[in-house]
Amino acid sequence: MRRELERLRRVARAERDPRVRRELERLLKSGEILLDAFSSGSELPTDAWEVAVLGVITGLALRVAELERAAEGADGGKGP
Repeated sequence: MRRELERLRRVARAERDPRVRRELERLLKSGEILLDAFSSGSELPTDAWEVAVLGVITGLALRVAELERAAEGADGGKGP
């Protein structure tokens, strides 16, 4: 799960638009906080917290995709 967050962090660092980059970093920080909360002494069974954290990471990945699409639309579809 942390590897997926790191992958998303690399995507955020590659983003050119500072507003989008800040939003991605904010979302990633939220994901890390939730992962830490579930990882540190949670009474939930492993499977349950994994499902919850994967749900958060999935939400982050979907939001990243939304922001990437919005950024592509804003620059006329011109990629890097």
